[in-house]
Amino acid sequence: MSVGDYANSFLESAKKNWQELDLKKWAQDIGGSSSEAVQAAVYFGLSLAIGYLFKKYFKFIFVCLLVSAFIIKAMEFGELLTINWDAIKTMVGLSSSSDFNSTLNLFFAWIRKNLLLFIASVVGFLVGYKLG
Repeated sequence: MSVGDYANSFLESAKKNWQELDLKKWAQDIGGSSSEAVQAAVYFGLSLAIGYLFKKYFKFIFVCLLVSAFIIKAMEFGELLTINWDAIKTMVGLSSSSDFNSTLNLFFAWIRKNLLLFIASVVGFLVGYKLG
């Protein structure tokens, strides 16, 4: 079989399989809905892109964040800048009295509630990091 014939047969079988793919049936077989599958695919794709970019530009982003944090803390120490941490916590969705332990508990509760999305995100990030 020549390479051209092999490529044509591969493309024909891929087209046939794509047309026969029933996402709703597949999702119900694994116990989810098609909206959950689409949401997991979106999380996977975004995490893939983030992992790829993270590996490519880690040094640049790390240095920029470090310099920015140093400048902000220096300005806050010199009283040139006042940061209302309670307002920032509220904007992020945390209560103003929350501490690290309660934030960590909220994070793990989200993971338990959205396990499929978490796994899709972690796998996407790791694949993107490996490709980067």
